[in-house]
Amino acid sequence: MGQLIDVTATNLGNVAVFDLDRSLTGQDGKSFGQIPLVVDDAASQLAARLFESDDHLETVYVLSNTVTIARSGGWQAETIDSASDVIVHLFVFYSPESLEQHDQDLREENYNATITSLRAHNSDLWVVGIRPDEPIDAFKPGQYTTLALGFWEPRADDVQEDFDEKPDQRDKMARRSYSISSSIVDDKGDLVAAQPEDVEFYIVQVHPGEIEFPALTPRVFTKGVGDRIFMSHKFTGRYTLDDVKPSDNIVFLSTGTGEAPQNNMTAELLRNGHQGAILNVVCVRYRKDLAYSSEQEGVQSRFPTYKFLAITTREPENTGNKVYIQDLVTSGRVEEELGAPLDPTNTHIFLCGNPSMIGLPRWDDEEGTMEFPEVVGVCELAHQRGFTIDHRKERGNLHYEEYWKDR
Repeated sequence: MGQLIDVTATNLGNVAVFDLDRSLTGQDGKSFGQIPLVVDDAASQLAARLFESDDHLETVYVLSNTVTIARSGGWQAETIDSASDVIVHLFVFYSPESLEQHDQDLREENYNATITSLRAHNSDLWVVGIRPDEPIDAFKPGQYTTLALGFWEPRADDVQEDFDEKPDQRDKMARRSYSISSSIVDDKGDLVAAQPEDVEFYIVQVHPGEIEFPALTPRVFTKGVGDRIFMSHKFTGRYTLDDVKPSDNIVFLSTGTGEAPQNNMTAELLRNGHQGAILNVVCVRYRKDLAYSSEQEGVQSRFPTYKFLAITTREPENTGNKVYIQDLVTSGRVEEELGAPLDPTNTHIFLCGNPSMIGLPRWDDEEGTMEFPEVVGVCELAHQRGFTIDHRKERGNLHYEEYWKDR
């Protein structure tokens, strides 16, 4: 694995200068008088290998694409060739056969769960079931955990990652937070278990942008049933039903895969025989982005207190008539679908998805004030109606998913 470096060597007596076809440092350069204690970049990796290959080396100085090495006893043809070989193969770590075994060893060392089900709603939208090897801690509906795959895994896109500058990066894990999702009901129409054996996730493939390349989802989308993965046993998050009373009305508002925790919380409410009205509103670009729509229809027909509403923004009928979740709040459509007013005395609102939809304010705790963003989100609209936004340890009746920015 890795590309060979072209090297030209010049013997200057006790010093040899090696010119490379690529740069290993910036313009400051790095000097080493022994094997470095910390090997965290290409220059230190090269110095470590050079010192290990020749006990007579005194100093190694790496500056951009030049490596200058002082050697006691001077340089001979064979020692020049030996040092050159170390440099040439700096970024070559494994033969194809040993690399495959190395990657398998990494999987066995790092992965602790198996993909047990995969429903591809479209090429970029999957509902994935994952079963951990060991029993997991109990979690609350609405919480999230971490999924991970190694950087050594292939990608579903055509991005070519260059690990030359940070060769150790390839052996690390690409991690991302995901809310626990739920299909609400199983294939028989029964409500799913509260603590299922297989944990469900709602995953959309993130495509490369102009600046950032996603690390995890392009690797997830090369996997299939039976493949191994890492899933953290720790579940966390304050986006839960802790403060909801059985008679409270519940409004779930989400965009895209933000529907995931809402579905899990909906299943919990229905399992507990929730008495208040439950409205679940999801806004997506196209109808093909709704992976749970058929399940939602069955849930509505079985539970009269539950209502599911999906809106789109990019279908042909949306041209010149886009409607966003904020519009449903201001127009009264949310109250119409809920069958009750948005009354902060008996209603909880849950928000997950696009930060612009949520519209989280900036708080000044010293002044006791908050400033809403220029684009009006649901937080500001609900605050105007008397709702209290969760903030730090102070719980309100307007809740939002806090980890969205890390997704």
